[in-house]
Amino acid sequence: MKTITYKTIFLALITCAFTACSTVDEAPQADTHEGHEHEEEPNEDEVHLLQKQMEVMDIEMGKFQFLNLSTTVKSNGQLELPPQNKASVSSITDGRVKSILVLEGDFVKQGQVLANVEHPDIIEVQEAYMTTQSKLQYAEKDYERAKSLYADSVQALKSLQLKESEFTSLQAKLNGLEARLQLLGLEMEKVSSGDFVSSVAIRSPIRGYVRSIDITMGMSVLPNQTLFEIVDNDHIHIDLNVYEKDMNMIRKGQKVVFSLTNDADSVFEGEVFALGRAFEDEPKAMVVHAEIDNPDGNLLPGMYVDARIVTNDAKVRALPNDAIVSDGGLSYIFVLKPKSSADQGHKDEFVFRKIEVNTGAKDIGFTEVVPAYNLPEHAQMVTKGAFYLLAEMKKGEGGHGHHH
Repeated sequence: MKTITYKTIFLALITCAFTACSTVDEAPQADTHEGHEHEEEPNEDEVHLLQKQMEVMDIEMGKFQFLNLSTTVKSNGQLELPPQNKASVSSITDGRVKSILVLEGDFVKQGQVLANVEHPDIIEVQEAYMTTQSKLQYAEKDYERAKSLYADSVQALKSLQLKESEFTSLQAKLNGLEARLQLLGLEMEKVSSGDFVSSVAIRSPIRGYVRSIDITMGMSVLPNQTLFEIVDNDHIHIDLNVYEKDMNMIRKGQKVVFSLTNDADSVFEGEVFALGRAFEDEPKAMVVHAEIDNPDGNLLPGMYVDARIVTNDAKVRALPNDAIVSDGGLSYIFVLKPKSSADQGHKDEFVFRKIEVNTGAKDIGFTEVVPAYNLPEHAQMVTKGAFYLLAEMKKGEGGHGHHH
């Protein structure tokens, strides 16, 4: 009530100022009143405003908008990534952090080195590979010679079998060491030539952005410890919670309009691509997955959203909530009256007519309206500040002349 009182007092002060100006201008014209007796009496459903009044009251005009209001399902949810678009990066071996090559927020390619971890065991496994490789070469020659002697009946079968067993065992050991070195990401050609390294590179398994770094220089790490988190936001989507009463209205391909919970002015679009096949207990809802457009990459995993799932393409005629006023239990809007040829001398004057409307669904700051009679598509109406026009009209009721 206080807000309405302040607005009314503010409007009264403005109007008094314009009325005072009008009184000064009208005094010299008193003797010419007869010349205007043919003018029509002002319509009680009309209000006249000057350009200056429009500016002071911050009146805005616009046309009807056609929106989905009553054919949407309200929902909320969170931005998520599919499992293949996020990675927790760890070390293949324990060790000490030797270097960190990226910062949080950096874009990285698949296979790019993020850090290096060093440990004495890394050198030892390379030495073991070299030693085993040398032994295998000797064992292979010894085995081939034993086969030749056995063929000539110079050597016994048992001796051949021992040579074969030794060769096979060394070959298996070498294969195991090679697999371990490859797992560490070491280059086999360098290892075979004796070019050893003391550290292993920690590489990104996917392309994306470094979301978090959980290590520092010199820190000891273990194989099961997460060192980095990488996310690829190109395929970000929304997980929406749809409650039981609305579940039968949701289909694949339906349009989704949403905004960030902490930024209601941001509006984005998406499309339902999958429906959950399980009913969640907390909250008691079905999860609906929607693809979204994220060309600038500003939408990030974990953000909360408020959404509307469009269940029907039917749109209704709507106006901003500020365009509608209540008077005597009825709802009204103010429509700009087109200027006639006789009004061309009053270019700075606007005439608005109060039109009764029926109201329907309300959502996202708009209300469905059905005027008492058809209005042309190009009709201009007050979309902001309708309250001031109603107050001006109320103040002018019972008087004579235009409502200025």
